[in-house]
Amino acid sequence: MSGHGVTFFRGKDASFLRIEGILPSSRAGRPRSRTYWKHQKRRTQSRCRVLRSFSITQKGSALAKTTTARRDFSVAVTTTSRPRPQECATARGLATATGCPYVSRGQDALAQTADRAGCVGLLVVERTDLSLWVAGRRFRYHPNMAKLRVLALRQRKRDALIAAMKIAPGESVLDCTCGLGADAIVASWMVRPAGRVRALEASPLLALLVERGMASCALDDPPDLVPAMRRVEVCCADFARYLRGEADNTWDVVYFDPMFTETIAGSEGLNLVRCLAEEGGPSPADLDQARRVARRRVVMKDRRPGHALTHLGFAKVEEGRRVCYGALPAW
Repeated sequence: MSGHGVTFFRGKDASFLRIEGILPSSRAGRPRSRTYWKHQKRRTQSRCRVLRSFSITQKGSALAKTTTARRDFSVAVTTTSRPRPQECATARGLATATGCPYVSRGQDALAQTADRAGCVGLLVVERTDLSLWVAGRRFRYHPNMAKLRVLALRQRKRDALIAAMKIAPGESVLDCTCGLGADAIVASWMVRPAGRVRALEASPLLALLVERGMASCALDDPPDLVPAMRRVEVCCADFARYLRGEADNTWDVVYFDPMFTETIAGSEGLNLVRCLAEEGGPSPADLDQARRVARRRVVMKDRRPGHALTHLGFAKVEEGRRVCYGALPAW
């Protein structure tokens, strides 16, 4: 039999992105040799080099003044090879909603469909899910790191984000930079059903993948993870405009985890979120609006040593091995 190989990419919540592939098992259950696994590693590295070509980062200053050159990440919407009428209708509706072209799949392979559409990726409407096909791999939403963090919290272990937010059951959180939603899910678990978490994502495609993924993903353990995931309100919106339309003191905590172009040293593989999400962090004017909207505090995440936090006037309140958190009091 064959086992499913799963690879996780690092970056902003990027470990939520599961790449599903097939790795052959040995005959008669015998272990593979070191030569075999070295060959598998070279194959994986080769695939990662292809995927990395979609996101090219050029480092600049130590602050958020770095610039990024990214190739166009064009996406079309299609279906499985044998779709039902309702799946075709769903695909056409998603194409209209996202502004992506719809391409009929027929009996073509996904690579042929992408070539015919002249695009890099395909948003594939399946019977019960959505997947994103890129360079021969399918990406499906899966709350891996959120699951581990919730399991740790259930064991009364410390979570740096929860400690920085200082949230309790019944409170509300506005996550201005959803990404793949790891922090939003953990915050939703912490505030319980009596609380509220809304996650803003400016990228229509990323917001769609996360919203549908949170609504359809099913896990048995821990039992309270899926309800926490379902309670997250994913909203496709730019946080700068959204904050200006919110009333004073609407949310207990307003949170930012910006997509700064300064990457973690030593990180490997593709960060697909960088191909889809909007880059950059909040401006001083945005933070003024966030402090007006927050009842207690504004929290922001940064890479260590926290140059962006210092630049924006945050007081550093939590620090980990690679990231740190800062807080500003609400007005």
